[in-house]
Amino acid sequence: MPELPEVEVIRRALAPLVVGRTILEARIVEPRLTRRRGTPEAVAATVVGRRIRALRRRGKFLVFDLGADSLVVHLGMTGQLLWCEAQHGFRPDGHTHAHFGLSRGGLLAYRDVRKFGELFVVPARTVDSALDVGLEPLDPVFTAAALGGLCRGCRGRIKALLLDQRRIAGIGNIYADEALFRAGIRPTRRASSLRAEEIRALRRGIRAVLEAGIRHRGSSISDFRDPSGEPGRFAPLHRVYRRHGRPCVVCKTPVRRIVLGQRGTHFCPACQR
Repeated sequence: MPELPEVEVIRRALAPLVVGRTILEARIVEPRLTRRRGTPEAVAATVVGRRIRALRRRGKFLVFDLGADSLVVHLGMTGQLLWCEAQHGFRPDGHTHAHFGLSRGGLLAYRDVRKFGELFVVPARTVDSALDVGLEPLDPVFTAAALGGLCRGCRGRIKALLLDQRRIAGIGNIYADEALFRAGIRPTRRASSLRAEEIRALRRGIRAVLEAGIRHRGSSISDFRDPSGEPGRFAPLHRVYRRHGRPCVVCKTPVRRIVLGQRGTHFCPACQR
């Protein structure tokens, strides 16, 4: 599933291409995409004729600001947003479930193999309440004190806290494992057991791994592609995720994999305490 770095890579690539253009055509052919709010026809009719004023990210969601309304895109597990500068070059396949024709000839296509993604429109003023996501881990407000407050109020395991989108927005399975490794914290630890120095280390680890993921244009484990169709380059740099049985990059102890909260979880039993 695309996480914060992958979604941010898409936002940065698309923003200079789409902001300022008007949506001249919208076609949504998969009803499940609009299951949260409305029908494909209603969503398409709402966005046609609207100018894209800004493109921002909230957690794992892309938000196309259209004035009074916002078009929200969630990529689910396998969703892709692909850009075609000239509409005559658009070649949809059986997994292309929506496309938006823009002024000056550009076209934005939504492709999704497993169809878990979403497209919906909400009033711009209600975006945050509609999405119900927590702190942005790359924003200045995500301080050690803020993270510490979340940990003190959580009786669950630290990895579960990192994956809780209502508390921290955008972190998924890959970057939770990688951040905990960088911080030297075992994913099975109770969040409330973390000491002040561990919380500071975890905040640094979260920010460092997210920034690295963006810098290397995302992790392409299976389906992630940027708007040009190119894969990310961060997966080979993962330190624990999907490296179970291989030696830890620090101490050479074999990386372990366990199932925690129904999620495959990777850690070094020697480096993480």
